[in-house]
Amino acid sequence: MKYYTPFTAQILKITIALVLLHTWGGLSAQKPYFQQEAHYRITAALNDEQHRLSGAIEIRYVNHSPDTLRELYIHLWPNAYQDRSTAFARQQLDAGSTKFYFAKDSELGGLNNLDFKVNNQAVEWHYKPGNPDIAILRLPAPLPPEREVTLATPFVLQFPASFSRLGHVGQSYQATQWYPKPAVYDREGWHDMPYLEMGEFYSEFGSFDVSLTLPENYVVGATGVLQTESERVFLDKKVADTRAMMSSFTADNTRQDTFPPSAKATKTIRYLAENVHDFAWFADKRFRVQRSEVVLPSGRKVDTWVMFTRTQENLWKDAINYVDRSVRFYSELVGEYPWPQATAVQSALSAGGGMEYPMITVISTAGGASSLDEVITHEVGHNWFYGILASNERDHAWLDEGVNTYYENRYMRRYYRGGGTFSGLPGFVTGGSAYQLSELAYLFQCRRRLDQAPETPSDELTRVNYFLGAYAKPAAAMHYLENYVGTARFDQVMQDYYRVWQFKHPRPADFRAHWEKALGKDLSWLFDGLLYSNKRIDYKLAGTRTLGDTTWVKIKNAGQIASPVQLVAMQDSQAVHSLWVEGFKGTQKVALPAGDYRHIMLDPDRITLDFYRKNNQLRTTGLLRKVEPLALRLIPGPENDRRTDLFLFPALAWNHYDKTMLGLVFFNHSVLSRRLEWELAPMYASGSKQLSGVARAMYHFYPAGRLLRRVTVGAGLRHFRYDSNDRFDYRLGYLRAVPFLRLELGKAPASNFYQHIEWRTIILNREEAQFQGISGAFTGKEWFADYIHELSYNGENRGPLYPFRYRIALEQQQYKDLSGDQRYLKASFEWAGRLSYAPKRGLHVRCFVGGFLDNTRRDAGALYPGAFNLVSQGFNDYRFDDYYFGRHEPEGIWSQQISLRDGGLKNVVGQGFNLGRSNSFVASLNFKADLWRKIPVKPYFDIGYFKNAMPTGSDDTFEDQLLWSGGLMVDLFGGAMGLYFPLANSKNIQDRHAERGNYWSRIAFHIDLQKIDPWRFVEGIQF
Repeated sequence: MKYYTPFTAQILKITIALVLLHTWGGLSAQKPYFQQEAHYRITAALNDEQHRLSGAIEIRYVNHSPDTLRELYIHLWPNAYQDRSTAFARQQLDAGSTKFYFAKDSELGGLNNLDFKVNNQAVEWHYKPGNPDIAILRLPAPLPPEREVTLATPFVLQFPASFSRLGHVGQSYQATQWYPKPAVYDREGWHDMPYLEMGEFYSEFGSFDVSLTLPENYVVGATGVLQTESERVFLDKKVADTRAMMSSFTADNTRQDTFPPSAKATKTIRYLAENVHDFAWFADKRFRVQRSEVVLPSGRKVDTWVMFTRTQENLWKDAINYVDRSVRFYSELVGEYPWPQATAVQSALSAGGGMEYPMITVISTAGGASSLDEVITHEVGHNWFYGILASNERDHAWLDEGVNTYYENRYMRRYYRGGGTFSGLPGFVTGGSAYQLSELAYLFQCRRRLDQAPETPSDELTRVNYFLGAYAKPAAAMHYLENYVGTARFDQVMQDYYRVWQFKHPRPADFRAHWEKALGKDLSWLFDGLLYSNKRIDYKLAGTRTLGDTTWVKIKNAGQIASPVQLVAMQDSQAVHSLWVEGFKGTQKVALPAGDYRHIMLDPDRITLDFYRKNNQLRTTGLLRKVEPLALRLIPGPENDRRTDLFLFPALAWNHYDKTMLGLVFFNHSVLSRRLEWELAPMYASGSKQLSGVARAMYHFYPAGRLLRRVTVGAGLRHFRYDSNDRFDYRLGYLRAVPFLRLELGKAPASNFYQHIEWRTIILNREEAQFQGISGAFTGKEWFADYIHELSYNGENRGPLYPFRYRIALEQQQYKDLSGDQRYLKASFEWAGRLSYAPKRGLHVRCFVGGFLDNTRRDAGALYPGAFNLVSQGFNDYRFDDYYFGRHEPEGIWSQQISLRDGGLKNVVGQGFNLGRSNSFVASLNFKADLWRKIPVKPYFDIGYFKNAMPTGSDDTFEDQLLWSGGLMVDLFGGAMGLYFPLANSKNIQDRHAERGNYWSRIAFHIDLQKIDPWRFVEGIQF
């Protein structure tokens, strides 16, 4: 026998395990298609005073799998609302919402009184660890293939407030995901999943027999077919009442709809539903009711209903027509609607604009008639893509949301022909941009490399990427495919897909196999490229050449997907020759018949999701044929890919030394990120009679791999006056250049934690006044240069509950003074965060610690460059990091401006004192508290210590070196502006205040212009 060391034994175990896993995986992949059945009988009674539903459920579960089952996974999704520990609660925080986290106990909900029995036998069951909305039932006996069990339990459902889908608003009830239901078991195994708002569902087909008891004046809309004759009569009367009301209807959106008292008597109504995988109902005593009928192409009739309250009744008066039209539309294009009725209700919904369930959809408030039609159509369309073609929405959201959005877009193009996203805005704003909102949103993420593949599980997508990946991008991909193969062929293949997979659970692989087989084409560009990855399409025109009767067009694929692309030759604005070029990598020459073409264009109808359209056209004659004509635009807006945009905007600035400055801002920024971005703002100063201004340029690199998301190299430039002297009539200027390198570290897309490392060198050129030594006569000005180097590591958690940021920095400078060559190296740590105690309110805490690791002037008799400051004002901003109205003013209002750097104390000390300044060490804590949501007045308190290492401070006590101050502040624009009223101070601050004079001279203010820089704001948007 062989001898194995413990290490080799472990390797052997792992190898055997991998072999077995591979073998099992191969066998699993070979399983034939099957699907389980789940048939429900539910009875329930509503208590609308306690918002409670008591009932019992019986589920007949049929095992059609080839496996013997020993346990069942049961979804108890109402338990998602029971406390803060659930996956739903965590997702809400990840999405930036604290509404559920701070909910009152009375607003929570869940399922109680559960007592599961299988075939009348009590069973062992438990919650899945970490998921109280998933139960695992141990079957009393194994369930072999083609056998069934009956599962039963009583239940009490406590309706939560309306946080997502299930809930109530007053006595309006939205009963969705409201009962225990088995998870899907398919070829991949169990698909148990916690309830999430962003991430939908996957359930077994079957039937429902549901009886509801509730006060008799409630109007109910539900999945299924109503069986209770008395309720049909009741609804007929509601229809007649609504018709009479609408005949004399006048729109009044100001009217409030109150709940009438509940009837003392109750009613029991029964619904039956076949071939469905969910059941939802909505109850409201205020519902108006409309009824209609749709005749399908086969001649079969479908009843249609809408139910709505007084809220937006001016829009809903036509909603029945929208339901009718959408049922006909999908039946004609995809396949006939199979069920007897379709209903749309207007009710409370906190999870988006609408939500679908078999035969019924719920719609929240709409922006107008066309948007209501669009939402109703989208949700009715989900009867096909979700209700009938029941894919796993949690893992493959695009397969129902994206394909359905494609048909929604076709519907809107058919019935609402018109302009694009920006068609309602004037031309000087849009600049002729042809972007649609979905394309703009996609490129907003894609250009910054923040997009994700549509084929990503819902719970791993960011919020905007859920919209893009589940809805917009796959809808665009289907539109792309339609144009490539032709509408008639596209519709035929989709109708065949519907016939084959209706009432089943198709997977993406099934969808792909169907399309590739039907078309006889390799659709890797569509699936592997657009849907399964975040690779980019980017074709560019490289040139043209005419030889004889042929014009050769050179096309380069600068992207990562070899997709087909349309090539069009234009005369004036008319296409005279068009062809589809099959996808390729590298460069390809394409032949066109020679002609008098003005332009050659790629994808002029914007069918593809091209990454950079500015290289998609060229002129056939003239100079700079690849350069678009220059377009001057006054207002920043969406990019116009057929022009070279140059934005300009009036610039206005002021400081005490330059006085009023007027000029123009030139920039190339748009909503979409570019690799090279720049801005230039030259201004003429009326006081100094000189040019002033700012400039900035940066270039972005996007390395492959996950370590770095982006690398930015850039530089900033400022030129202003910073001091003046009326006696000698001079103004001193500064020119500040800051080259920098920023490394943004990679992160998981859904993570709220951001990190970057930055190196910058501050090259500060300052004018200084020169005086004759003996006479003191002013002899002129001389420029001096300082070079300050800084390396920083920055982290930020943008979660809504406890957001924080921190910064660790090293700073180094070498300089000369009268004593010779000097140097310092200092380190600092800053942390700032919010401890939330109510929605959008919390205790803000900041701490700062700074010390010198090396300082040749640590114990000098004066403060030298690089000193730390507990109070930061213009005169001690030696790096000129901040903008000050009066940087060196000794008194007056401009001397009261502060910044919140270093110690962050909010007092006015003045440049004549060294209080709070140190060549050695400082530490501080800053606090402020949100008392009201809409009133920006807040209490604040600061405390800080500075080590006075100068010889004059050798006798200073700890109390002498400790500063504290508290008061009230007015906090505006997220901390970008503040006004500080001190009410209590340490003695050393009191002494300085007393020397300043009256109370008004002690009030400090700060304005952080960099925080309200619009381009920094756009760049900081992360979804």
